[in-house]
Amino acid sequence: MEIITIRRHHSGEAADPYGGSPDAEFMRHCREVDLNPPATWDAYDLSTEAGARKVIEMEYKELMAAKAPAETREIYHLAVALLRYWRLHQDDHTTKHTGD
Repeated sequence: MEIITIRRHHSGEAADPYGGSPDAEFMRHCREVDLNPPATWDAYDLSTEAGARKVIEMEYKELMAAKAPAETREIYHLAVALLRYWRLHQDDHTTKHTGD
């Protein structure tokens, strides 16, 4: 699942998919993590709540242990782990209401 759909201007250049948001840098980094998750996530089944919660727990611990601002990548990892957890619940919610 991709987070952003990029629209093109008439000139053929990509439009700003973040609409000039002050959070654009954060969203770009999170998108990259979402498309290329850390290898450590491979040990967990992210299609289950238990697996997703383990990744959240791991990323939270790594963020809390970070000593330098250069380790802010842990913020992106935790944010995407939470997004994926949210998606699991969105899928459950959608399935329950559509009868799938």
